[in-house]
Amino acid sequence: MNILKATMDFISKNALKIIFSIIGIFALFIKAMYCFDDSPYFTSNTIYDLILFFVSLFIFITIIKFLSFIQNKLNYKIVFAVFMICAILFIILVPLKPFSDMNAIYNGALHFSRFEFKELFSDTYWSVFPGNIVLAIFWGIILIPLPKSVITVKIINAILLYIIAAISRNIAKEYNVENYNLVYILLLTASPLFLYINHIYFDLPIILISMLALYLFIKGKNIFLIFTLLGIGKYIRSSVSIIMVAILFIYFFNYKSNTNDSKPRRNYIKNIILAITLFIILGSGLPKIVLRLCYGNEPIKSYSGWNQIYIGLNESEFGFMDNDFSYDRSFEDIVNRVTDYGPAKLTKILTKKTFWLWSQGTYQAERYAFGPDVEHSSDKFQYDTFLTKHLLNSSQELRKIINAFMRSQYLILFFLMIFAFWTENNMEHYRIFYYIFFATFLIMLIYELKSRYILQLLPMMTIFSVRGVNNLQQFLENKRTRNSV
Repeated sequence: MNILKATMDFISKNALKIIFSIIGIFALFIKAMYCFDDSPYFTSNTIYDLILFFVSLFIFITIIKFLSFIQNKLNYKIVFAVFMICAILFIILVPLKPFSDMNAIYNGALHFSRFEFKELFSDTYWSVFPGNIVLAIFWGIILIPLPKSVITVKIINAILLYIIAAISRNIAKEYNVENYNLVYILLLTASPLFLYINHIYFDLPIILISMLALYLFIKGKNIFLIFTLLGIGKYIRSSVSIIMVAILFIYFFNYKSNTNDSKPRRNYIKNIILAITLFIILGSGLPKIVLRLCYGNEPIKSYSGWNQIYIGLNESEFGFMDNDFSYDRSFEDIVNRVTDYGPAKLTKILTKKTFWLWSQGTYQAERYAFGPDVEHSSDKFQYDTFLTKHLLNSSQELRKIINAFMRSQYLILFFLMIFAFWTENNMEHYRIFYYIFFATFLIMLIYELKSRYILQLLPMMTIFSVRGVNNLQQFLENKRTRNSV
């Protein structure tokens, strides 16, 4: 067991710091971009990128100058009030209509919250993506006691984001990260996360559930409570399975140290098995029950999960969605595609895909905050404001500035995280984060490419980044001390 743990520790930490360092270097010269016809591409950095990088760096350094105040005198109530005012202003000034999947989810949630089940099931969207009705019901349950409005859902998103920042701050505190309030401030001002307030889907709820589960795990809370929470997360989206597996590994690694005369080993194993069973029932069984209640005995035709891997290995858009779905997709199709490509072509696809994913930096937040590219404001906004005319398409100046600013924020955090990877020796504290990052890295090699699929890592990335700030300060202090001797 110790050999397995040491091997996993070594591989996850060293692979991440080497690969991410290479990606970081190339990201200084090559810009990964998202095209609003829903495809990826590469371009050169522009004057916007250069200017906004230095602007972001100046803002970050200014924040660092006030670290003592942030850490010791910050008033959480005032921060919450200011954040919510900014969030509500954003919601009012950028009144995006729900579109695409979000429109079906929102309308489905409205129907469920009003107990309009006939109208809910009449939407033809569910015949293509029946599994998403589970997400509509999730939002519908939340809306039952609340005003039935798109603004309500977006305000809930803002509250979820605030809670995510608060939980992340507490995790950093548990890990003895100096200036843990910096984690809180950086997440509340992280522009991609903030823009996701306009997005009615699974992203912010899943991040909240993931971070809360991690916090409970770090605090040593009951395993059944943790796996119940993760099971609810799995009910919404399967990505929380990565966190569940990472936690399981650590439970097994702690097997000997957590077993004694008062808690026999068989009880420890029994509790883990029961917790996994609970996770499976909530995460996989409950959605099936919901679908059965919705559709009765009618056959539910949905796309096989193999589609996401088959699409994730396409050559033309190096893993991005190309809509090559098939109800009959199988593992054999994937084997045939890989065989046809051969090692050289497959390596090229995976290299482009990996670099794009981890350097793109905006998590496609513009699409979900401002909608698709259009010519007229009424095509995607509920009403006009002084901002909407500047947010119609990605070629407008304000959109270019926002894109460059988001990417600059990301790169600063990314480089600080890499510095933490190289300088942090406390593997015991951060093992769970390393495992989650590395597992996500491996899965995204073959899975459908979307940068928003790694958005749930942003709070963990921010904790690492603040640890990187602490380590950098200590490094500079030691250097000054040596020079003065």
